[in-house]
Amino acid sequence: MRLQAEHLLTFAELVRRGSVGAAAAARHLTQPAASNQLRQLQQALGEALYRRAGRGVALTAAGEAFYVHALRVEQALRAAEAFAEGLQGGEAGLVRIAASQTIAGSLLPAFLAAFQSRHAGIEVHVDTSNSRQVVANLHAYDIGLVESPLPRDVPVDYRAVPLGRDEVVLVMPRGHALAALDTVPLRLLADVPLIWREPGSGTSEVVEQAFRQAGLTPNRRLALGGVAAVLEAERQGLGLGFASRLTPRREGALLVSRPLGPRLLRPFTTLVPVQPTAAARILAAELDAGRDPLLER
Repeated sequence: MRLQAEHLLTFAELVRRGSVGAAAAARHLTQPAASNQLRQLQQALGEALYRRAGRGVALTAAGEAFYVHALRVEQALRAAEAFAEGLQGGEAGLVRIAASQTIAGSLLPAFLAAFQSRHAGIEVHVDTSNSRQVVANLHAYDIGLVESPLPRDVPVDYRAVPLGRDEVVLVMPRGHALAALDTVPLRLLADVPLIWREPGSGTSEVVEQAFRQAGLTPNRRLALGGVAAVLEAERQGLGLGFASRLTPRREGALLVSRPLGPRLLRPFTTLVPVQPTAAARILAAELDAGRDPLLER
């Protein structure tokens, strides 16, 4: 037995209005069309749902029980229609974000708290990886957030929108000798044990490029996946590492950061499909308009 939702909606109106004619008018149907739907519904159920009573109808026991199910279908349809309207207006739906670890940890939490206070109907999922992995899996997401240098293999159906400029800094324990300097020349790090990020990290790529341009070879002590692991290794005295200048501001009194000479600046970039969903378009626009004040333009 296969029921049709339209027939249940007509039955719900019949119960609410009290007559086939009134139900037909409410459903914008002719009375014969409404009568036909109700007949087919009762045939599918194998039970009479109502009987004529004067100019109206009276429900049978089966009709009273079945009315509950008709109401649920009606309510589900209204909820679906409201959701569809929200999708079209950008006020409902799901936005899937792939973000580099620096952006996910330093920029997104405050932004998303403010965003969802204004757009409570939009659900946001964030997956975190490094910049290279974000680009490699971009088609599985609505928005990508990466650090420079921007990989060359960004899909052609995505556009790059500058989010602002960040700075990569040297992070060290507060008592380290280099912490006495306002700026740490890169040449002073040639023999210092360094903690590196994993391949594909935007931070590592910026630092590697700076060492190459200076004609220096870094002393790589170890490589770790993720900025949190690098900072913990520093707290354990395993060496010095690099991070966005946005990161150490959350580390309290244990670690300090110093800019490098020359400064290591890199842009943050939003990758948005050429044809985004309405919800993704709203989120990307607000992300662009509400840049973190610590990001340079």
